[in-house]
Amino acid sequence: MFDRIRAYPMVVLLLPLVAAILLINDFHSLFPTSDAEPQKYGFVIESAPKATAQCERYKAKGEGLGVSGEGLEVYLYLLRDSTRALPSYGDTIVARTRIEWQRTTGRAFAAKYLVLSAQTQQEPLQVRLYHRLTEAGLEGDELATVGALTLGYKDDIDPEVKRHFQASGAAHVLAVSGLHTGIIYALLIGLLTLGGRIRPRHENRLGRWTISMIIIAAMWGYAWLTGMTPSVVRAVLMVTLVEIGHMLYKQSFTLNTIASAAVFILLVRPTDLWSVSFQLSFAATAAIAVLALDVEKRWARKDLKHTSWGWVLAWILGTIIISLAAQLGTMPITMYCFHQVSTYFLLTNLIVLPIASFLVPCGLVTIALGGSLFGVWMGKVTWALAWAMNHSTAWIESLPGSTVSAHVNGGMVLLYYVFLLLFWAFLTKKSI
Repeated sequence: MFDRIRAYPMVVLLLPLVAAILLINDFHSLFPTSDAEPQKYGFVIESAPKATAQCERYKAKGEGLGVSGEGLEVYLYLLRDSTRALPSYGDTIVARTRIEWQRTTGRAFAAKYLVLSAQTQQEPLQVRLYHRLTEAGLEGDELATVGALTLGYKDDIDPEVKRHFQASGAAHVLAVSGLHTGIIYALLIGLLTLGGRIRPRHENRLGRWTISMIIIAAMWGYAWLTGMTPSVVRAVLMVTLVEIGHMLYKQSFTLNTIASAAVFILLVRPTDLWSVSFQLSFAATAAIAVLALDVEKRWARKDLKHTSWGWVLAWILGTIIISLAAQLGTMPITMYCFHQVSTYFLLTNLIVLPIASFLVPCGLVTIALGGSLFGVWMGKVTWALAWAMNHSTAWIESLPGSTVSAHVNGGMVLLYYVFLLLFWAFLTKKSI
């Protein structure tokens, strides 16, 4: 028992941290409460407008919301009015409204508002890079899909396209997170080692450190390009810990690495504990680490990689094993939060993951080249990949029984993870 505890010190540290956050939230809420009556608030506009039925929707940061709400994100709906100009990015407006909070995100509607200060701030880098995709000729749903996959810019995603991705089990593809950073990470390793041909020898500490530092700097640069969204920061932080493990000649991708990233994030932003994105990303990663990697290495590579077309079979089998592990890890959270399960998730991953592996680097190259001749050519390739992805998810969503309704409570979720933990202990034949 004590040997087991010593083997996972960061996991042991994570558990009381989570318990402390839950207790603090019970006695003193970490979240702002919804207003009973309209009040006067200030908002700083942080996005371009998104048209809805009768309103323009903005992402904004609230000002004057009190200690618990200061600086939190608000989706602000402004009634469309032809007699006045809409606010732009960087403007500060004042409106009397009621804010409805859903954990860390608020929603507010305002029929009248006053532009307190109109600023000429430059659009964020994420939006400017998104415009380069339009310069390369991308448009419509394909433009929105590429923007979401490469930059994490999801404001232009059509609700119907989003529904296709969710029903087919590919919602994780639209949010820049572990999958996308993993693709970039694999490309960096391949480029820096020429496909493994110049990988530094074990005793070559300088070469190992140089490659790891370049990878860490490049990954944080990518996080900056995508707006440092929480999901990207989580994934890049985990990659950073993995590379530090390589530099120190330690086994890197373990439960301790995953728990270390979770501890760091919760110490800085304890409210992330209630973020569905946080829960899904760490549940999937932990399940892959403890259930899939050892099985995938033994079954999907060792016996097949030297046979004819063995690498294709190894990739298919590896994808199935990892997808099953991720599904096992995230299924109770999905059922609890979204009340449904995607039945064709294996088929979705076998189709969508190869497309995403090409689309992400092609999209980044398209952004880099912009409206140049080569950029337009690469834009056509990127558009075709996005078209294939959108139509694949739509086809899978149209299959009979693509989703199954499921309703579970918190106790059932906890019981599920207890059984999953016991199943892992049985597989490893170690007592907990």
